[in-house]
Amino acid sequence: MKLGIKQALYLEMESFYLITTEDEGEDLRTIRSLMGGLVRKARKVIPAEADVKEKIHQLLQLMYGNWGFACDPQEYFHTENLYLSYVLRSHRGMPVSLGCILLYLADKLDLPLYPVMFPTQLILRADVADQVAFIDPWDGKYLSQQDLQKLYEGAFGFGATIAQEDLAVADDDALRERFAQLAKGCLIREEHNDAALKYINSRLDRYAYRRLVQPHLEAQKFEPYERRDRGLVLAQMGAYHAAVEDLQYFIEQCPEDPTAFMLMAQLPDIKKELHNDLLH
Repeated sequence: MKLGIKQALYLEMESFYLITTEDEGEDLRTIRSLMGGLVRKARKVIPAEADVKEKIHQLLQLMYGNWGFACDPQEYFHTENLYLSYVLRSHRGMPVSLGCILLYLADKLDLPLYPVMFPTQLILRADVADQVAFIDPWDGKYLSQQDLQKLYEGAFGFGATIAQEDLAVADDDALRERFAQLAKGCLIREEHNDAALKYINSRLDRYAYRRLVQPHLEAQKFEPYERRDRGLVLAQMGAYHAAVEDLQYFIEQCPEDPTAFMLMAQLPDIKKELHNDLLH
């Protein structure tokens, strides 16, 4: 199990903030101060001599009870829920941001909480001795096998069976990719095009560097999807020539992907817009 998995999500969210905001990192000191404050409060309240299960129970009570962190279903997919500065001040977020904070605290308190990329959302698992419990970062409540099955069937249909890997501890790279897909979706939907473009370009730069040092890295398979998303953003911004290049690249690299078929149908319209721009 990778030692840095508990902080991987926090580091990605910190990076997301630095790349996509215009304040040049001015809020970073506040974010780190607020996170440090939560760690100090937790250490003060949770007895060091308590057993691990009790420590986990007390941490959940602190975060979702005493401190009042919660998910707001009315404001669920808003981009602000992905910015730690907002979440730490408002105590409102979505499972990935609240899970990020909980994992960070678990790391500092040396508690065995780990991220799980369940198909419907991020969940957490507690590994204590030979027992495993699952926690919903939406509200900090424990999830039974029946709860997990209901969530799974809600996404994939009645009778769908949960695979063992759906409940495994997440890989660092896969966890970062999952966050990135969510973040890009929020930015694009809310038409924060400049921020989305910066974030996607930073990820493409990361892939280019990693290709040089680790040419066979599994994560490279995600690069065409970054190009696809950049193409969609560029089209939304009216940069049709660059958009066509990226979208065609994705179609060539991932011809069997369902979105490739949709994009093939949309490309003529984008090319028409490009043609009209050239005429004017």
